[in-house]
Amino acid sequence: MDSITQECKAETMLIDDVPYNIVDTPGILDPNRGTIPILNEISKTINKCAHGVKAILIVSEVGRFTNEQKDALNRIRNFLGKDATNNIISVLSRADKDQTEDRSIMQSDWNQSFRSFIQGIGNRWGISPNPEIFPAGEETHKVRLGEIKNLISSIQGVYTTEQHEKCQREQAEARRRKEEDEKRAKREHDEKLKEDARREAERAHQREFNQMRQEYEKQHRQILEKMIESLRREKENERQEREKERQEAREHQERRRQEERERQERERQERRQQELKDGIMFAASEALKMAFYAFI
Repeated sequence: MDSITQECKAETMLIDDVPYNIVDTPGILDPNRGTIPILNEISKTINKCAHGVKAILIVSEVGRFTNEQKDALNRIRNFLGKDATNNIISVLSRADKDQTEDRSIMQSDWNQSFRSFIQGIGNRWGISPNPEIFPAGEETHKVRLGEIKNLISSIQGVYTTEQHEKCQREQAEARRRKEEDEKRAKREHDEKLKEDARREAERAHQREFNQMRQEYEKQHRQILEKMIESLRREKENERQEREKERQEAREHQERRRQEERERQERERQERRQQELKDGIMFAASEALKMAFYAFI
């Protein structure tokens, strides 16, 4: 069991002379591999086990448990479904000498995320001894592998292909509903965008219409004002023209009256002169008469 496993495989293991199908998962926590291909490999392997799977070993290297690894473990748990939770065993590899000899040292290195994962699978975990430190047959090697075998034999029941297929159908249905929900949400979102665009277009059209109407009313008002001003000027011109004509008529009448006065004055002057002339002539005539009578 090693986290560098690249292919998911099922093996038969005898524990107390009882054969068990054991699924060894590939490097599920390997950041260089995609999760989907790994899950597909696990699914194919489980479907090959007609009598079900006793244990599903998730092998990972000892080290810092990252958020990416946490997400990967959660994905495999969700992929297999809740029925497989009781069949999962976490196997840690590449442990150093102290971690392999003392499990508490191994546990002290776990962060809270990994502790939660282990608790979620019923605290089933074991250590795969490093053969370079603990060769096969060495006591610690046998003890640690024995612990893993005990975990396997302690599991009640098997994870069947029917359970796996049911889980896959449920997940497919969930994905279908999710896709439908997403499509519906997208459709509603698109419709909302279209409706918003339509309303915005209507508002823009209304704004343009109002602007055109205001411009038309402004131009119409300006035309009316010009017409009114033109009529006012025309009436003013007519009034001024009539006033001019009346003024000219008054002046003409005044000239005629003045001319009449001057004519009358000339006539008076002429009459006075004539009267004076006549008086002089009369006086002269009388004087001649008197002189004549005196001479006689």
